[in-house]
Formats: sequence, C-alpha cells, structure tokens
Amino acid sequence: MHGDNELTIDVVIITKNQGWNVRRLVESVLRETESLPGSDVILVDSASNDDTVTVAQDLPIRVIRLSKRQRLTAAAGRQAGITQTRGDIVLFLDGDMELRPGWVAAALRVFKREPSVAVISGEVIDQPRTACSPTNQTPSCDPSHVLYDAVPHGGGAAAYRRRVLEQVGSFNPYLFSDEEPELCLRIREAGYRVVKLRMPIADHYSDPAGAIATLFGRRKRNLYLGPGQALRLHARTRMLMPYARERGFGLIPGAGLVAGVACASVAVSERDVRWMIAWLGAVVAIFGADSIRKRSPHRALFAMVQRVLFAEGTLRGFLMRPADPNKFPYMIEVIK
Repeated sequence: MHGDNELTIDVVIITKNQGWNVRRLVESVLRETESLPGSDVILVDSASNDDTVTVAQDLPIRVIRLSKRQRLTAAAGRQAGITQTRGDIVLFLDGDMELRPGWVAAALRVFKREPSVAVISGEVIDQPRTACSPTNQTPSCDPSHVLYDAVPHGGGAAAYRRRVLEQVGSFNPYLFSDEEPELCLRIREAGYRVVKLRMPIADHYSDPAGAIATLFGRRKRNLYLGPGQALRLHARTRMLMPYARERGFGLIPGAGLVAGVACASVAVSERDVRWMIAWLGAVVAIFGADSIRKRSPHRALFAMVQRVLFAEGTLRGFLMRPADPNKFPYMIEVIK
C-alpha cells in the first residue's frame, strides 16, 4: 500500500462466456496501465464454458477461475479479485466492455486531490455486440481538468478506494445483482463520496437494450433478485428506507400485482367480476397512457414487462434468507 501521493491502481476484470471480447478489453486496459508502476491486471472468470480462459491465458495478465460448484455472481467475482490484489485503487470492469483512453489518468488525479472521494465512475457507452472499437481512441478531454458530478453509485465500471472498502465492507458475494448500489450506499452512509467523471470510462458491447427477450435473459440469470435481497439485508437497519427510495423499482408494480391478486380473490369469493374488470381496466389505462407518453406501444410493453419482472424478482429476492458475506465459500483455481 502507498500514500495518497503515490496511489497504485489494480484492475479486476470479471467474465462469463466473453471470449469474443476478452482480448479487446485486456489490451485496452494494458494500454492505460503500462506506464503506471505497480499496476496489476487480474481476470476472474465465472466458470465459462467458452474459450474465455484460453484467450486470457495468452495475455500478460493474471487469471483465476471460480468453480461452478459455488454461487456465481458478479459480486463474488469482484470480491475474489480484491483478495488477489493490493493496489490502493481497484478498478472493476465487466467482460463485455472496453476501457476508454484517458479515464484512468483522470480518475487517479481526482483520487489524489479528493480524499473524501471513495468511488469514481464515468459514462458507459452502449454499443452493439458486433460493433468495432470506436475509431477515436484519444481522450475525450484533458485528464487534468476533467469535471465530475456526485452520483448514488458507480455501476459495473468503476474504481474504488481500497481503504474505504476495508472500512465499510466490500461487495456482498451473495447478491445476484445490485451489488454496486448496495455497497455505494454503505460507502455514502460512512461519509464518503461517489462521483462520475464527465468523460467516458468504457464502451459496453451488449444485446439490444430494448428487446423484451433481453429482459427474460436477465431474469434467467437471476439479475432481478438483487434489490429484494438488499431490502431483506437492510430490513432492520437505517439504510432500509434510503435503499428503498433509490432502488425499490419493484415495490410499486409489486403493489399493483398484489392488488390484482386481491381483486381476483374477491371476484371469485363474491362471484362478482367487477373487481377484476376494474383492475384490468386500470392496467389497460396505464398501458395506454404510457404508449402515448413514449409514442410507442412496443416501448410501453417493454416497460410493463420490465416492471413485472422487477416486482417478481424483488419478491423472490426478499424471501431469500441473508447469509454472512464473510463466510462465502470461495472455490478459486489459479490458472496463471
């Protein structure tokens, strides 16, 4: 560990079946860290069944793999990476990203200048999975004069100050999703700041965000469970209401679904379908108003399906019993 005047930065890359992008991502990281003394790059793979690890082995980085016999979450990958690094700052990137030039230098300047800043992120640019790297590979602004804004959390691409993680606790490996907002809430409650630089941190290569099939793909990967898990985790702490205000996306649609079940029950018990008709009418009215506001029935349908999945995931996550993150059974294989 070094003082704030000599900050070192390590990079943790988490992957799952992203052999198609690993080389591009790692090379972008190496370009930005090769001139920084003491920097370490480690890839943590979540039991991929493609060539992710094979590709990574040919690159000048460290590689570890998590066993498929344990719960595989992004949070577990991040935390496993932290245990394998020692830098003052740890930058996390997902396997479907590419680091933008200049961001690391700008972030380190802010970390050195602002001791109260614990987390720094930046704009993530969504790109089609088949897209080539941006042609403009020069920094979008002068790293020494970059501005930033306060934000609630850092997202999947962000850098964290290690000593703050040691103080408040790190990522909860049991959370299937929303691990960054949950951690950043604890960080902010401890008096530190989370900021976002006004410059891109990474390009994100992914499936079309507006496709309904993408929503069900996220559900299949349990990515709607995290908010409910976090609500249960903080049910008896002072962070319950702040978290619910910031991340309780499934609460209002969940209340709507509960109302629908109640109306159906009353309709059956009293043999009066007016209750159910009233509920269905409200749903149709909401869908119609949303279609007008969004100027697209498809976008309104997408939003409605998303709300339902958020509600269902929040309920399922809340019903899961919290476990002690310090007792998570890591099963790690050092590949390189």
